[in-house]
Amino acid sequence: MNSYNHYAYGAVADWIYRYVAGVDATPLDAGFHTVVLHPVFDPRLGNASLDYASAYGAIHSDWTVKGKTALWHVSIPANTVGWLNVAAEGAKYKLNGAPINEARPSKLTIRDGQSGFELPSGSYSFDVTLE
Repeated sequence: MNSYNHYAYGAVADWIYRYVAGVDATPLDAGFHTVVLHPVFDPRLGNASLDYASAYGAIHSDWTVKGKTALWHVSIPANTVGWLNVAAEGAKYKLNGAPINEARPSKLTIRDGQSGFELPSGSYSFDVTLE
C-alpha cells in the first residue's frame, strides 16, 4: 500500500490532538469556538507540543513532565473560550502560580451538566501535580 490517505493515519492524529495534546472540540459549539482542554500527562512520553490553525486562530498546547509535575502552556485564540473540565481535580492545577479556583481569569462554571473552569482567549501556564 502506498496511500497515506488511510483511516488509520487519521485515527492516530485524532488521538494525539485530543488526548496527548488535550485539544478537542464539542459538538454543541463546533469549529473550536469552545476549545475543550483535557490533556493526558504521561511521563512515558516526557513532553508533547501541538499547534492547530483553527478558523479563529492558532491553538497551542505544550507540556513537559518533570518528576511529579507537568508544566503545561496553552493558548486560546481570540473570540473563543477554553473549557477545562477538572473541577473534581482542581486542587492539582495551578494557573500562573495560584490554585486554579482562585486564579484570574479562570471562572468555575457549569457546562453541559459538568463543573469546570472557563478560560477566555489568551495564553496560560499551568503547573499540574501528578499522582
